[in-house]
Amino acid sequence: MTDTLLLVGAGIMGRGYVAAARDLGLRTVLLDDEAWREKHEQHVAHFETPAGGTETHWLRAALDAADRYPPQGAVPFAEQHVLAAARVQDRLGLPGPSLAAAEASRNKAVQRALFSHSGLPQPDYAVVDDADRAAEWSRGRYPVVVKPLRGVGSAGVRCVAGEDELRADLTRRDLGQQVLIEEYVDAPEYSWEALVQNGEVIFGNHTRKVTTGPPEFVEMQHRLPHRPADRDRVDGQTAALVAAAGIRTGIVHLEYRDDGTVLRPMEFAVRTPGDHILELMCRAYGHDFFRSVIELSLGREVGLPSGRPRAAGVVFLSAASPGRITSVDGVEAAQLRPDVVRVGQKKHAGDIVTGLHSSGDRVAHALLLADTSAGVDAAADAVLRQIEIRVEPPSPEPAPAPAASAASAPAASAAPAAEPPLIAEEGPVVVLCKWRPDMVRALLAATPNLHLVLEESELATAAASPELTAAARSVYRVGSVDSIEELTGVSVDLAVRGVRVDQVLSFSEDAQLGAALLRALLGCGEAGAHLGAAVRDKRMMKRLVGAAGVAVTEWASLPTDVTFADGNTPPDVGFPAVVKPAFGFGTMSTLRVENAAEITAFLHDLPKPDRLASGHLIVERFVPGRELHIDALWREGKALFLNVSAYYVPRLDHVATDGAAHAATPTRDGSYVLAPEDHPELHERILAMHTTVNEALGIDTAVTHLEVFETPTGDLVFSEIATRIGGGWIPDMLTARLGQSVFSTVATGLLYGAIEPGDSPYRHIGALHLRPSRAGTITALPTGEQIEAVDGVISWRLMKKTGDRVGFSHAMDWCLMVVVGADTAEEFEATLDRVETQLTIEVE
Repeated sequence: MTDTLLLVGAGIMGRGYVAAARDLGLRTVLLDDEAWREKHEQHVAHFETPAGGTETHWLRAALDAADRYPPQGAVPFAEQHVLAAARVQDRLGLPGPSLAAAEASRNKAVQRALFSHSGLPQPDYAVVDDADRAAEWSRGRYPVVVKPLRGVGSAGVRCVAGEDELRADLTRRDLGQQVLIEEYVDAPEYSWEALVQNGEVIFGNHTRKVTTGPPEFVEMQHRLPHRPADRDRVDGQTAALVAAAGIRTGIVHLEYRDDGTVLRPMEFAVRTPGDHILELMCRAYGHDFFRSVIELSLGREVGLPSGRPRAAGVVFLSAASPGRITSVDGVEAAQLRPDVVRVGQKKHAGDIVTGLHSSGDRVAHALLLADTSAGVDAAADAVLRQIEIRVEPPSPEPAPAPAASAASAPAASAAPAAEPPLIAEEGPVVVLCKWRPDMVRALLAATPNLHLVLEESELATAAASPELTAAARSVYRVGSVDSIEELTGVSVDLAVRGVRVDQVLSFSEDAQLGAALLRALLGCGEAGAHLGAAVRDKRMMKRLVGAAGVAVTEWASLPTDVTFADGNTPPDVGFPAVVKPAFGFGTMSTLRVENAAEITAFLHDLPKPDRLASGHLIVERFVPGRELHIDALWREGKALFLNVSAYYVPRLDHVATDGAAHAATPTRDGSYVLAPEDHPELHERILAMHTTVNEALGIDTAVTHLEVFETPTGDLVFSEIATRIGGGWIPDMLTARLGQSVFSTVATGLLYGAIEPGDSPYRHIGALHLRPSRAGTITALPTGEQIEAVDGVISWRLMKKTGDRVGFSHAMDWCLMVVVGADTAEEFEATLDRVETQLTIEVE
């Protein structure tokens, strides 16, 4: 009968397990991220994926896989896989390290307690969750090392020399969970890779490490096998550590420091060592250790190496300074060396490097093999000389000050070098999905701990602001911010680097689902994927809001199987009705229909916008009356600001109804602020409605853009909501209303729960979106001087240039946005007239 092996994770460095299992003739069940399906699926009997990236996701998936395909052995690959495999082993009575040892391997404080109980030498330590207690314990012991209880790859490990550094480090960690503080052991660092069977060490290898040293100890080289001068002493101490940890069967990776007399353990793990060490062992000893680990897991006789080993190593390369990588040269030449097994790159030209703080910041590596350790050392030195990582630093030249009244430079002008961003000294850890340079700059001013997740399509735009991308802690590239696979990879990388994320933010409509997924994967923020669906899918939000007692118009869903196809009978919600994408934004592919026949006709011809992946539609009863937009900032359910505005005419009035999009409706486009002192009752009703909507959708801390219809009888009817700043002219209008940048206000409000009150000099504020009267190619635009010459203009943004095309298929083909202000209603109306009369756009 063929034995079944459950591999929990493999990735790239665990591919040796897949090959060894195939050679052993096993039925392999591989549980891994979707990203590795193409690499491994053809080589295993079954490929399964977890629903998410947390340890509980891996545990549930491993238990489910074990129920479907009962294994005779289970092997974990990386840190996040250890407990899942151990639970399967414990549940089925399979060989393994023991559940207790697996749990200890995931918590450094537990390891310290076990070693202390056994009387083994180790650094003095304390487990603290309070800065004062940490400072008290550390007095007289400096330097000390601060570590997260969980973590790999030196992520979150830092050596501090005094109390000021200690408190600053703990502040950056947002201390509220326990950390480990221990004395710094100034001695060479090694690792020990061992095979253990029934509590007995049957093979051990020692590896010499080269790190960056204090304060962050990033590992830059591994060389094996290392031969301790006093091998019996070292082997005796490592065996005692195995016994103290209660490790029964499997592979062990121990990191330790040894001054030649006493071995002091740093930490251990019951999983495959990282940084290609197991592959290096295979090459040095001429033996398949992946196979040996599998044999241990199955309870079989284990093959062991014989003969004198060769020497092997890995050397990692990093950029000399922060900036943007322009090239990585010399890789091909290094690869041709006979003592180089292969060269790999993690970062490439165009990537941002922000320094060397953890293993995730390394750029490239080379695996080395020689007859002697001196040969490996010589190969490492040669590779370090041959491969050159060129980095372009951010431009230090400040930009010329823009005109006071201009919100941005005209699109036709060349962009000047931007000012380096103001970066806060400390703050929470934030992940921002999608590129918004205005928001990036504001967030950096509020916290230095900003990580960016950018789509490939945004990289060229982001590259125009190197001063911003270089200031981020890390920049992740993904094909789509809605990709579960890619965002899982981002969350796992952050987790294994020890980055404890406080907030995941997005200010783009089409990144809301991705941001919600990241919150769920990282265990931070609000209601995760549920909130993402509720604020992205108009059907979900209307169902939840309507169930909470808020007035919602009649509506129905048009699912994928009837979308954009004829011959289907549309649901009857009453007419006139509006048909639009369930995941749409603005007025993309949004149409008013007068009867069922028009719905059928539109469904036949309606194109799906390029920016939408889903074809689901919603049809809803048309609501007559005034359309309002409410822009607010919420922190723990409290409104830090709430601004009510009205569109001059409903947004749908600006969409061409003939499908040709040739001419604009002769109506005013834009909106104006309804001040609370002029409309107190409306504000009170809006606040009550908004609060109910937030509770229904699980919105607690967010910026929101809510749209509501006010019927001719004064009733308020919910339309839709998004957890982002409103688009178009709305940020500029909010800035004028708040008396300060809306982006800075949102950043400080979301991160710290308070905003500085601003003061606008105008009682009446509004904005206009100016477009030509018909579609065509732009031949003439107002100049900046002409715009600023109009009395009452506060700010402006020109979004097109001469030669660009303008259409009217939706209301978001932005041209020129102008924010205006006045002291009285009469002056305000006169200002609007002046702007519309004096500022025109010509097309042909």
